[in-house]
Formats: sequence, structure tokens, C-alpha cells
Amino acid sequence: MKRVVMSALLAVCVTQTAVPAAAQTVSEQCFAIGDIAGQVASWRAHKKTKAQALDQAARYYPDNADRRTFASIIEKIYAPDAPHMTPDQASMALTSDCVKAQKRQE
Repeated sequence: MKRVVMSALLAVCVTQTAVPAAAQTVSEQCFAIGDIAGQVASWRAHKKTKAQALDQAARYYPDNADRRTFASIIEKIYAPDAPHMTPDQASMALTSDCVKAQKRQE
């Protein structure tokens, strides 16, 4: 199962690089939100501080909209009342929230 998922992710990445760039930010891509949430949950599980997570986001996401999205995800996952989620749980929860929000906007 893991191999199938990794193959699919690789195919998506290769396909995306072949498609002409569009002005689309991370915040418009629910799958990206889920991937980021999983990464942030992993950082939290490995004792990375909120400040370290924000610093890393600023380093790797130069686009302001992307950085704001990443910061928003960090705020949700590092909130004092937020449950400690596994990367998979965080990915599913935030992807679901994103899809619901996009459907409300339609």
C-alpha cells in the first residue's frame, strides 16, 4: 500500500512540473494543505518548537500567501488546546477542513 501511495505522489510531482506554472498557491490545493499538516505534526512529535516550525516555513516558502497558509497550519497544530495528532491524522483532518471550506465557497 505504501509503495502505491509513494508511486502516485511521485507521478503527481512529475506531472505538476510538466504543466505550465499557474498562479496557484498552496492554500488553493487541499492535498498540499494535508501534506503540510502531516509534516508539521511530525515536527511537533519530534519536539520541534513552534518558533522553529515558523522559521523553517519562512525559509522554504518564499511566497507570502504560502507562508501565511503554512503559519496558519502551524498555529492550528501547535495550539495549546490542540490534540497531539499523528502526521496521518493531521493530514486527513486539515485536508477535510480545506475541502469543506472550498465547497462552502462554491
